[in-house]
Order: sequence, then C-alpha cells, then structure tokens
Amino acid sequence: MVRVYQSWLLDFLLSSLRDGSSSIQSRKLSITGHGYSLRDIQGAITVGVMVDVLQLWDILSDVVLQPEREDKHIWRFSSSGQYSAKAAYEGFFLGATLFAPWERIWKTWAPPKCRFFMWLVAHNKCWTSDRLARRGLPCPDGCPLCDQEQETINHLLVQCVFAREFWFILLRQVGLQALSPQPTENSFLDWWERASNATSSLVRQGVNSLIILGAWILWNHRNRCVFDGAAPSVAGALVVAGEERRLWTTAGARGLSLLSAHLPGD
Repeated sequence: MVRVYQSWLLDFLLSSLRDGSSSIQSRKLSITGHGYSLRDIQGAITVGVMVDVLQLWDILSDVVLQPEREDKHIWRFSSSGQYSAKAAYEGFFLGATLFAPWERIWKTWAPPKCRFFMWLVAHNKCWTSDRLARRGLPCPDGCPLCDQEQETINHLLVQCVFAREFWFILLRQVGLQALSPQPTENSFLDWWERASNATSSLVRQGVNSLIILGAWILWNHRNRCVFDGAAPSVAGALVVAGEERRLWTTAGARGLSLLSAHLPGD
C-alpha cells in the first residue's frame, strides 16, 4: 500500500469538480491493491458528493504515483513546458485581435514621429474635421485641400482629388504610378496594403517608406492650410516631399534609396 499525504493533485481535482457549495476537504489518498479509499472527507456525504468521488476515482484510476520523484512544474504556454519570460509575455496576447498593418507601420524605415502618425491614422485618431465636429469643436466646413467634401482621414489621404494627384506624381517619379489610388478607393489602409503587396520584396520597403512619407507630407500640408492660411498647392507639396525624401535617404532609408537610385536627375 502506498499512501500519499497532502496530495495537491487530489485537492486540485476536488476543487475543480465542486463549485464551492459543499465543504469537501481531503487530506489523504490511500491506494491499495483492491481499489481506492478516501479519508478525512469533511461535510455532508450527499449523492452529489458521492458522484464527485466516483468521478474522481475514474480520473485517478490510470494515475501511477511515484512518491520518490519530486513534483515537476509544466508551463502550458510553451511547447517545451519550461517557463520563460518570453512565453509569459506571449501568454498575455492569447485571444488578442491582430492589428493587421502593424508590421508595415513599425517595421518600415521612417522617423518615429511619422510612424506614430501612421498608427494614429490606422486607429482613426487624427484630428480631422469629422472628429472635431463630433466633439463640438471648431473645424473647417469642408476639406482644406479640395473644399468638395467633409474631411476625414481617408478622404484626406486617398479620396481627395488633391491627394490623388499628389500620389500619382510622387509615385510616377519612381515609375510606380500604376499603384496610385483610384477614384474608387475609400480606405487609405486598404490601398496601402494593396500597393505594398503589388511590389516585389526587393522594393517593398522602399514603397512603404515612400507611402509613409507621402501621407506625412499631405498631413503637414493640410495643417499649413488650416493654421497658417497657406493655399493648397500640389507642386509645393511635391517639392517638400522631394526634400524630405533626400533627408530620409541620407539618414538611412535603404529601401527608399533603392527607389531613388532610379530617379531622373538624382
């Protein structure tokens, strides 16, 4: 006969089987050649308790206890069963919703402020007219760049005629004008994803950097029109984009420099 005292396995299974309505405590589990016997069960021995005991017997019927071996902790969030800080961290994200454009935003070469701006765009957190109006704040009546529709972040970056002309000329400079947004586009993130996937892996990083740069230029040009009273100018925005592109290339945007290598006059 092998007797195991303070069986943590038994305590765990008992607590799993009961919902707390019955006061059941086990301190001993005796295993003999003729079967099982539970001792020191406290509380009313009801039909429900006996059913639980029988279920517990079935669960433990194939368990072979080895008292000479120490208990082993198994971390179920890792394939090896070993605990690690990485496995614990990844466990926090079980069941989380994947943020689709995260890699294009955070893995693309661009200044941190520009990548943070893209994160705001992806979450629709930019202070465009529609968002200001919902909060009762002063805002332009229409898009500051085209004055044809109410301003939203998607309108500003892909739907606006100003933005579409800007993207066409900017992408044409690197021979990728076929990727420019079409009049049917209504989502900047969807267009960005399609444009990125349409390129080879060799130039994808450069295209992603160029799109972040272009969106940043459009946002700043819009702000100059709103706050400084500047007149919308596609030519002026493209001049600033060219200067910014050269600065990014000098700072280490390797993918962008690959695109820039084919620019006429560079």
